Amino acid sequence: MSKVITMCVIILTVCALVLGNYHWKQKISSAQEQQIDSKSEEPAAKEEQPEWMAKAANLPAPIKEKMKLAKENGKPLKIVAVGSESTSVQSTGWPALLQTNLQKAYGEEMFTLQVLSYPEGTTRTFINENHGEEVNKLQPDILLFEPFSLNDNGNVGLTNTLQNFNGIISGFKEKNPKTFIYIQPSHPIFNATFYPKEVAALKELVKEKGLTYLNHWDNWPDQKDEKIKNLLNEDQAAPNEEGNKIWAEYLTNYFVKTTE
Repeated sequence: MSKVITMCVIILTVCALVLGNYHWKQKISSAQEQQIDSKSEEPAAKEEQPEWMAKAANLPAPIKEKMKLAKENGKPLKIVAVGSESTSVQSTGWPALLQTNLQKAYGEEMFTLQVLSYPEGTTRTFINENHGEEVNKLQPDILLFEPFSLNDNGNVGLTNTLQNFNGIISGFKEKNPKTFIYIQPSHPIFNATFYPKEVAALKELVKEKGLTYLNHWDNWPDQKDEKIKNLLNEDQAAPNEEGNKIWAEYLTNYFVKTTE
Protein backbone atom coordinates (compact mmCIF):
# COMPACT_ATOMS: atom_id res chain seq x y z
CA MET A 1 0.00 0.00 0.00
CA SER A 2 2.83 2.35 0.89
CA LYS A 3 4.43 1.59 -2.47
CA VAL A 4 1.27 2.69 -4.22
CA ILE A 5 1.14 5.91 -2.21
CA THR A 6 4.81 6.58 -2.91
CA MET A 7 4.28 5.97 -6.62
CA CYS A 8 1.31 8.37 -6.64
CA VAL A 9 3.36 11.01 -4.89
CA ILE A 10 6.15 10.62 -7.44
CA ILE A 11 3.70 10.84 -10.35
CA LEU A 12 2.02 13.94 -8.87
CA THR A 13 5.43 15.57 -8.30
CA VAL A 14 6.51 14.89 -11.87
CA CYS A 15 3.22 16.27 -13.21
CA ALA A 16 3.58 19.37 -11.05
CA LEU A 17 7.11 19.93 -12.35
CA VAL A 18 6.03 19.44 -15.97
CA LEU A 19 3.03 21.74 -15.62
CA GLY A 20 5.10 24.34 -13.77
CA ASN A 21 7.77 24.27 -16.47
CA TYR A 22 5.13 24.59 -19.18
CA HIS A 23 3.48 27.52 -17.39
CA TRP A 24 6.86 29.26 -16.96
CA LYS A 25 7.67 28.90 -20.66
CA GLN A 26 4.25 30.35 -21.58
CA LYS A 27 4.87 33.40 -19.37
CA ILE A 28 8.30 33.98 -20.96
CA SER A 29 6.85 33.64 -24.47
CA SER A 30 4.01 36.04 -23.68
CA ALA A 31 6.42 38.59 -22.25
CA GLN A 32 8.62 38.39 -25.33
CA GLU A 33 5.62 38.88 -27.64
CA GLN A 34 4.52 41.93 -25.66
CA GLN A 35 8.01 43.38 -25.92
CA ILE A 36 8.03 42.87 -29.69
CA ASP A 37 4.55 44.42 -30.01
CA SER A 38 5.63 47.36 -27.90
CA LYS A 39 8.65 47.98 -30.13
CA SER A 40 6.53 47.75 -33.27
CA GLU A 41 4.17 50.39 -31.88
CA GLU A 42 6.99 52.89 -31.31
CA PRO A 43 6.83 55.73 -33.86
CA ALA A 44 9.37 55.51 -36.63
CA ALA A 45 12.31 57.81 -36.18
CA LYS A 46 11.88 61.02 -38.13
CA GLU A 47 14.07 61.37 -41.16
CA GLU A 48 16.57 64.14 -40.76
CA GLN A 49 15.35 67.20 -42.67
CA PRO A 50 17.75 68.61 -45.28
CA GLU A 51 19.14 72.01 -44.38
CA TRP A 52 17.59 73.66 -47.43
CA MET A 53 14.08 72.62 -46.32
CA ALA A 54 14.32 74.81 -43.22
CA LYS A 55 15.43 77.76 -45.34
CA ALA A 56 12.51 77.24 -47.72
CA ALA A 57 9.90 77.31 -44.95
CA ASN A 58 8.19 80.46 -46.32
CA LEU A 59 7.71 78.97 -49.78
CA PRO A 60 4.55 77.18 -50.95
CA ALA A 61 4.52 73.39 -51.21
CA PRO A 62 4.66 73.26 -55.06
CA ILE A 63 7.91 75.25 -55.10
CA LYS A 64 9.44 73.12 -52.34
CA GLU A 65 8.54 70.01 -54.33
CA LYS A 66 10.28 71.48 -57.39
CA MET A 67 13.30 72.30 -55.23
CA LYS A 68 13.43 68.69 -54.05
CA LEU A 69 13.45 67.51 -57.67
CA ALA A 70 16.15 70.06 -58.52
CA LYS A 71 18.34 68.58 -55.79
CA GLU A 72 17.73 65.07 -57.08
CA ASN A 73 18.16 65.62 -60.81
CA GLY A 74 20.60 68.55 -60.82
CA LYS A 75 18.26 70.72 -62.92
CA PRO A 76 17.85 74.15 -61.27
CA LEU A 77 14.54 75.95 -61.04
CA LYS A 78 14.29 78.84 -63.46
CA ILE A 79 13.34 82.21 -62.01
CA VAL A 80 12.48 84.93 -64.54
CA ALA A 81 12.26 88.53 -63.34
CA VAL A 82 10.19 90.78 -65.62
CA GLY A 83 9.51 94.48 -65.38
CA SER A 84 10.49 98.05 -66.11
CA GLU A 85 13.68 99.97 -65.43
CA SER A 86 13.08 99.08 -61.77
CA THR A 87 13.85 95.48 -62.67
CA SER A 88 17.42 96.10 -63.72
CA VAL A 89 19.79 93.83 -65.64
CA GLN A 90 22.77 95.56 -63.98
CA SER A 91 25.03 93.75 -61.52
CA THR A 92 23.86 96.19 -58.83
CA GLY A 93 20.17 95.56 -59.53
CA TRP A 94 17.96 93.65 -57.13
CA PRO A 95 17.69 90.60 -59.44
CA ALA A 96 21.47 90.11 -59.47
CA LEU A 97 21.66 90.64 -55.71
CA LEU A 98 18.84 88.16 -55.16
CA GLN A 99 20.54 85.56 -57.34
CA THR A 100 23.76 85.90 -55.36
CA ASN A 101 21.89 85.51 -52.08
CA LEU A 102 19.98 82.46 -53.30
CA GLN A 103 23.19 80.78 -54.41
CA LYS A 104 24.77 81.46 -51.03
CA ALA A 105 21.78 79.91 -49.28
CA TYR A 106 20.99 76.95 -51.54
CA GLY A 107 24.02 76.44 -53.76
CA GLU A 108 24.29 77.03 -57.50
CA GLU A 109 22.29 73.91 -58.42
CA MET A 110 18.97 75.12 -56.97
CA PHE A 111 18.02 78.31 -58.87
CA THR A 112 18.94 80.26 -61.98
CA LEU A 113 17.66 83.80 -62.51
CA GLN A 114 17.11 85.58 -65.81
CA VAL A 115 15.97 89.18 -66.29
CA LEU A 116 13.70 90.64 -68.98
CA SER A 117 13.70 94.41 -68.48
CA TYR A 118 11.64 96.88 -70.53
CA PRO A 119 12.74 100.32 -69.23
CA GLU A 120 10.12 102.35 -71.12
CA GLY A 121 7.49 99.63 -70.92
CA THR A 122 3.89 99.95 -69.76
CA THR A 123 1.19 97.32 -69.49
CA ARG A 124 -0.10 98.61 -72.83
CA THR A 125 3.21 98.29 -74.69
CA PHE A 126 3.86 94.94 -73.05
CA ILE A 127 0.70 93.61 -74.69
CA ASN A 128 1.00 95.48 -77.99
CA GLU A 129 4.63 94.41 -78.51
CA ASN A 130 3.84 90.83 -77.53
CA HIS A 131 6.47 90.68 -74.78
CA GLY A 132 4.39 88.05 -73.01
CA GLU A 133 5.56 85.52 -75.61
CA GLU A 134 9.19 86.32 -74.79
CA VAL A 135 8.45 85.42 -71.19
CA ASN A 136 6.46 82.31 -71.99
CA LYS A 137 9.18 80.89 -74.24
CA LEU A 138 11.51 80.79 -71.24
CA GLN A 139 9.06 78.50 -69.41
CA PRO A 140 9.89 79.84 -65.94
CA ASP A 141 9.25 77.81 -62.82
CA ILE A 142 8.92 81.07 -60.89
CA LEU A 143 7.93 84.43 -62.38
CA LEU A 144 8.69 87.66 -60.53
CA PHE A 145 6.52 90.17 -62.37
CA GLU A 146 6.72 93.93 -61.76
CA PRO A 147 3.77 95.14 -63.85
CA PHE A 148 5.04 98.62 -64.76
CA SER A 149 3.17 100.32 -61.92
CA LEU A 150 5.21 103.53 -62.07
CA ASN A 151 5.41 103.74 -65.88
CA ASP A 152 1.63 103.26 -66.15
CA ASN A 153 1.04 106.10 -63.68
CA GLY A 154 -0.20 109.12 -65.61
CA ASN A 155 0.13 107.32 -68.95
CA VAL A 156 -2.30 104.43 -69.11
CA GLY A 157 -5.04 105.10 -66.56
CA LEU A 158 -5.93 102.85 -63.65
CA THR A 159 -8.90 101.13 -65.31
CA ASN A 160 -6.81 100.27 -68.36
CA THR A 161 -3.88 99.18 -66.18
CA LEU A 162 -6.04 96.67 -64.31
CA GLN A 163 -7.59 95.36 -67.53
CA ASN A 164 -4.17 95.02 -69.14
CA PHE A 165 -2.84 93.28 -66.05
CA ASN A 166 -5.67 90.74 -66.21
CA GLY A 167 -4.87 90.00 -69.84
CA ILE A 168 -1.14 89.64 -69.21
CA ILE A 169 -1.64 87.22 -66.30
CA SER A 170 -4.15 85.17 -68.29
CA GLY A 171 -1.57 84.86 -71.07
CA PHE A 172 1.08 83.66 -68.64
CA LYS A 173 -1.26 81.08 -67.10
CA GLU A 174 -2.47 79.79 -70.44
CA LYS A 175 1.00 79.12 -71.84
CA ASN A 176 2.75 78.05 -68.62
CA PRO A 177 0.09 76.82 -66.17
CA LYS A 178 2.70 75.33 -63.81
CA THR A 179 4.58 78.61 -63.39
CA PHE A 180 4.30 80.09 -59.90
CA ILE A 181 3.60 83.81 -60.38
CA TYR A 182 4.64 86.48 -57.90
CA ILE A 183 3.57 90.10 -58.32
CA GLN A 184 5.52 93.02 -56.90
CA PRO A 185 5.09 96.77 -57.38
CA SER A 186 7.62 99.13 -58.87
CA HIS A 187 9.68 101.07 -56.33
CA PRO A 188 8.02 103.78 -54.21
CA ILE A 189 8.71 107.45 -54.90
CA PHE A 190 8.69 110.54 -52.69
CA ASN A 191 5.43 112.26 -51.80
CA ALA A 192 3.33 110.90 -54.68
CA THR A 193 -0.47 111.33 -54.63
CA PHE A 194 -2.08 109.04 -57.21
CA TYR A 195 0.68 106.47 -57.65
CA PRO A 196 0.26 104.84 -54.19
CA LYS A 197 -3.51 104.57 -54.78
CA GLU A 198 -2.94 102.83 -58.11
CA VAL A 199 -0.50 100.41 -56.47
CA ALA A 200 -3.06 99.71 -53.73
CA ALA A 201 -5.72 98.94 -56.36
CA LEU A 202 -3.31 96.57 -58.12
CA LYS A 203 -2.59 94.85 -54.81
CA GLU A 204 -6.30 94.21 -54.26
CA LEU A 205 -6.68 92.76 -57.75
CA VAL A 206 -3.70 90.48 -57.16
CA LYS A 207 -5.36 89.12 -54.03
CA GLU A 208 -8.65 88.61 -55.88
CA LYS A 209 -6.84 86.54 -58.50
CA GLY A 210 -5.26 84.36 -55.80
CA LEU A 211 -1.71 85.40 -56.64
CA THR A 212 1.07 86.17 -54.17
CA TYR A 213 1.93 89.85 -53.73
CA LEU A 214 5.47 90.56 -52.58
CA ASN A 215 5.18 93.97 -50.98
CA HIS A 216 8.79 95.11 -50.80
CA TRP A 217 7.51 98.61 -49.95
CA ASP A 218 7.43 97.34 -46.37
CA ASN A 219 11.25 97.57 -46.39
CA TRP A 220 11.39 101.16 -47.65
CA PRO A 221 11.03 104.41 -45.68
CA ASP A 222 7.63 106.04 -45.65
CA GLN A 223 6.83 107.70 -48.99
CA LYS A 224 6.55 111.10 -47.31
CA ASP A 225 9.98 110.72 -45.72
CA GLU A 226 12.66 112.53 -47.72
CA LYS A 227 15.07 109.69 -46.89
CA ILE A 228 13.46 107.78 -49.73
CA LYS A 229 15.12 110.18 -52.19
CA ASN A 230 18.50 108.83 -51.09
CA LEU A 231 17.48 105.38 -52.35
CA LEU A 232 16.48 106.42 -55.87
CA ASN A 233 18.12 107.84 -58.97
CA GLU A 234 17.84 111.60 -59.34
CA ASP A 235 14.75 111.37 -61.57
CA GLN A 236 13.20 108.68 -59.28
CA ALA A 237 12.77 106.43 -62.34
CA ALA A 238 14.63 103.55 -60.69
CA PRO A 239 16.25 102.56 -57.40
CA ASN A 240 19.90 103.41 -56.94
CA GLU A 241 22.41 100.91 -55.54
CA GLU A 242 21.14 101.30 -51.98
CA GLY A 243 17.51 101.08 -53.06
CA ASN A 244 18.20 97.85 -54.93
CA LYS A 245 19.75 96.41 -51.77
CA ILE A 246 16.57 97.16 -49.83
CA TRP A 247 14.43 95.50 -52.50
CA ALA A 248 16.72 92.46 -52.72
CA GLU A 249 16.80 92.11 -48.94
CA TYR A 250 13.01 91.85 -48.80
CA LEU A 251 12.92 89.15 -51.48
CA THR A 252 15.82 87.27 -49.92
CA ASN A 253 14.03 87.16 -46.57
CA TYR A 254 11.04 85.62 -48.33
CA PHE A 255 12.93 83.01 -50.32
CA VAL A 256 15.40 82.21 -47.53
CA LYS A 257 14.04 81.89 -44.00
CA THR A 258 16.78 82.55 -41.49
CA THR A 259 16.99 80.25 -38.48
CA GLU A 260 16.45 81.96 -35.16
